Amino acid sequence: MLESELLDEIKKLFSRRNDSVEIGIGDDGAVYIPKGKQVVVSDVAVEGVHFRCDWSSYQQIGRKVTAANLADIFVMGGVPRYLLVALVLPDRHLSGALEIASGIANEADLVGAQVIGGDLSTGNELTISITAIGEVTNSVGRDGAKIGDRVLISELPGASAAGLDFLRSGDAISNNTIKNLVDQHLAPSINYKKYRDSIGKFNSAIDTSDGLLVDAFRIAQASKVKIHLSTENLKSSQLHLLNPERFLDWVLSGGEDHKLLGTSNEEIDGFTEIGKVEAGSGIYLDGNPISVSGYEHRWKD
Repeated sequence: MLESELLDEIKKLFSRRNDSVEIGIGDDGAVYIPKGKQVVVSDVAVEGVHFRCDWSSYQQIGRKVTAANLADIFVMGGVPRYLLVALVLPDRHLSGALEIASGIANEADLVGAQVIGGDLSTGNELTISITAIGEVTNSVGRDGAKIGDRVLISELPGASAAGLDFLRSGDAISNNTIKNLVDQHLAPSINYKKYRDSIGKFNSAIDTSDGLLVDAFRIAQASKVKIHLSTENLKSSQLHLLNPERFLDWVLSGGEDHKLLGTSNEEIDGFTEIGKVEAGSGIYLDGNPISVSGYEHRWKD
């Protein structure tokens, strides 16, 4: 199949009309009419690093990398509008190209975002890179946490890590609880309405892509404060009942949940309070300092 032929098929999946887009897919670049301030994020997913094709469907792969970008826009206080998608497609994955595109389109549709361009290439490993563009009125960073703020999260994390552990075990899925955890790792379900409704209510925010401890530490470090978490507030009945010995590790150190973690001086509907912002530095759990662990990419020297 020729690149032009595949692009023609992909374009049909991204053909939703948007009056703000003057030139979309098919030219050397996209032209859109911005409405105020813009926030731009980028994320890349590589076969064997971020997903495995023997575990995931092509739809799930497309959804997963799209969700990571959309979540990043929301935690910055923005609303996603446009996506640019670059796809490295090996021959062995040609049959999945339209399913990947469909997964991207379906996830973007959940927030009303539109794919307006990108690039397509052959290569050795299936790789998807997405740049998302959003509109923002009052941006939120990691450095705005204030002493006395509540530490809030959209949902308790850990499901993705638990699902990954189960996949690695090779055991058969035996019940709906385990299936749901596996599904959350392969393609997280995000309550985008909750994210949208919380815009303007956070002093600081971050996406929990690398683990609760790592990302809470990033807020504490950027804001020059101490974040004090409570184990009691982190207990998820589902994970705790599934494995009382492992649940805290899943919750604290598991990544790829894409929950909105932030600090605010007020309660926010639908968010769970898991701690407080205090004077000092670092991360504390139940009154004790705790070392930070989570996922980080590593390179050989």
